[in-house]
Amino acid sequence: MADNNLNRNLKRQINKFLSDELINDNPSIQEFIEAVNQSFQNYEKDAELFEQSIRLNDLEFYEINTKIQDQLEKKKRIQAELIQAIKLLNGKDGAIELGPEDNLTELLQILHNEIEYKRESEEQLSISIFNAEKANEAKSDFLSIMSHEIRTPLNAIIGLIYIMEKERTVESLNENFDVLKTSAQNLFLLLNNILDFNKIEAGKIDLEIIPFNFKDLVLEIVRSLQAKAIENQNKIEVIIDDNFAGNIISDPLRISQIITNLVLNAIKFTKNGLIQVRINQINEIGNHSVFKVHIQDNGIGINLEKFNSIFQKFTQADTKTSRQYGGSGLGLVITKNLLNLFHSEIELESEIGVGSKFSFVLNLPIFNKNSELENGPNTIDYKEQKLEGLKVLLVEDNLINVKIAEKILKQWDVSVDVALNGLIAVEKHKANVYDIILMDLSMPVMDGYDATINIRSTDSTIPIIALTASTSYLSLEKAMQIGINEYITKPFSPRELNLKLSKHYYF
Repeated sequence: MADNNLNRNLKRQINKFLSDELINDNPSIQEFIEAVNQSFQNYEKDAELFEQSIRLNDLEFYEINTKIQDQLEKKKRIQAELIQAIKLLNGKDGAIELGPEDNLTELLQILHNEIEYKRESEEQLSISIFNAEKANEAKSDFLSIMSHEIRTPLNAIIGLIYIMEKERTVESLNENFDVLKTSAQNLFLLLNNILDFNKIEAGKIDLEIIPFNFKDLVLEIVRSLQAKAIENQNKIEVIIDDNFAGNIISDPLRISQIITNLVLNAIKFTKNGLIQVRINQINEIGNHSVFKVHIQDNGIGINLEKFNSIFQKFTQADTKTSRQYGGSGLGLVITKNLLNLFHSEIELESEIGVGSKFSFVLNLPIFNKNSELENGPNTIDYKEQKLEGLKVLLVEDNLINVKIAEKILKQWDVSVDVALNGLIAVEKHKANVYDIILMDLSMPVMDGYDATINIRSTDSTIPIIALTASTSYLSLEKAMQIGINEYITKPFSPRELNLKLSKHYYF
């Protein structure tokens, strides 16, 4: 047999223990050697294959392990990027708490939620910016309108005063007095509208419960507006059902405001026309009178598409309206909100060039001798009272206001003592006896708040009425809390002052 085919290890053993002669002479030994050699060769092949397999498995394992490591690193990187994105959207470092159980799906959901929240926030911000811009435009428009509305009567007042000073005749005084009075009343009405609007928005208006005749109230309103109607060559007509149950219990001041605003609105937008105030009795339910009030004109009319906008503050149906006809844009919104206090809604029928009709329904108690009322005079029909013997301490630092108040009070035979600041008022109260104190709130040295606190520390009974230009509800509520009984805002109506003083007049 050829030595070249023998396994190296087998050949070494044969050479060590067997001779060539023995092998050549024995075929059986040759067959045995061949079989063993074949076994050796098969084993080497298997070993080689095994080693090769191990090498391949190691390589595959390495490659797979490398891929897994890469995937883990990629996942960590993605998680870190997602967390960073979430934190950036959230805007608060550490506000998002992530535990070991968080996975990419959860992080993606969190990111989605944060994106949605951010989108909604940005939408809300855009809306807020838009509203702020609109509010700023409304404020600018309001200031422009107010400037026009205030300057118009002021121009008349200043101009007429100049003319009267130059002419200095009784004829000039008589001729210009009514114009001065009307201009002052227009300013007063404008300020009252602004104050009433603030009161309504703050929920600070309470309706009074007073008996009065609704028919008489309407006739008085129309009489007071006749001069205004004549300026536009208008006529005002009042039509009331014969069976109208008009002796009612309600708040005549607020009802007067509603009707006055609607009639003034009709006068303003009507030239050489007719304004009708009509009252129709609908029903009498128990001791309640149900009736409908109509204010109709044949003026310029209103586009019904603008119906809602004319009841928004500082808004008129057309931007040209305020320039052509004037007005603050507060009258109708105040009217609508006041009607809400009476559980009533305003209705409008209108046609451009034909005219408008505003109407509302009231359901009010009928007054009779058995009706239970809160005590209080009717402010609409109230007649000024003489208050002879009433001693008033007037606390006011403005000398012009002092002079005006003194002259008004002396018309009613009131005895007036003046303190120019709160400190003087406290000292005068200690040294004298007064029936009532009229207290300004904003003064030098000592203001009205501190003066009231000082006076209340020794006297809890003397009535104190704030006579103030402040319209801040925080200020007025603070005043009531420290012991002020009630307040009158400047510019004040002499009739209102007389009414409030008469409550404390016991002579």
